[in-house]
Amino acid sequence: MSSFNSCLHFKNPYAVSLSTIFFVNLFFLLSSSYYNMPEIKESKVIYSGRVVRLRIDYLKDKEIRVREVVEHPGAVAILPVISRGRILLINQYRYPVGKWILEVPAGTIKAGESTDECALRELEEETGYKAGILKKMLTIYPSPGYSTESIYIYVASELEKSTQKLEEDEELTIIEMDIDEAIEELKKRDEVDGKTLLALLYYKYLYQGYE
Repeated sequence: MSSFNSCLHFKNPYAVSLSTIFFVNLFFLLSSSYYNMPEIKESKVIYSGRVVRLRIDYLKDKEIRVREVVEHPGAVAILPVISRGRILLINQYRYPVGKWILEVPAGTIKAGESTDECALRELEEETGYKAGILKKMLTIYPSPGYSTESIYIYVASELEKSTQKLEEDEELTIIEMDIDEAIEELKKRDEVDGKTLLALLYYKYLYQGYE
C-alpha cells in the first residue's frame, strides 16, 4: 500500500486531535512573535498578466536578500452536495500540467467581487447549478512559499438546475458520484488536485459533524 493510501486509512477520523492542532497553532503564534520581518528596501513588479503579477522584493537584513512573490487575487473552490453523501465533481483539462484533473468547481475572484459572490458564480458557470445554501468550510494558502493566493473552500447544497456558462477556453465534464467513491478514485491516482482532496476529506471527516 502506498504512503498516500495508508495516510487515508485511519480508524478514527479525528485522529489528529484538537489538542494537537491547538498546540501546533500556539507554537507558530509564539514563534512568529520572535521573528522580526526584514525591511523591504525595494520592490519591483516585473510582470503583470491577466491573473497574476510577479513581484521582486529586495529585503534589507544583514545582507540584501531577494524574494520572488506571485501576487494572486485569490480563488474559491466549491463542493456541490446533491444529497447527503452524493456530490458533483468536474473532470477538467488543466493546461499548465497538460492533464485532465478530477476536481471540485473552482475559479479566480474577480475585482470587486466577494468570495461568496464568486463561489455562486463559479458553481453556476461550471456545473449549471445554483446553490440554495452556501457555507464556507475553510480557507487555505496553497503555495505560501511564493504566492499570496488564498483559496476559500465552500460547500453548496439545495442545488437548483440552471444553465452552464463555460468560458471559451474551458474544457470539462460533470461527474456525479458518492463522496466515498470520489475519495477512493483519488487514492488510485499518483497525482491529485490538492484543494479537491482537502475539500472531500474535510467535509466527510470534520465538517459534517458540526452541521
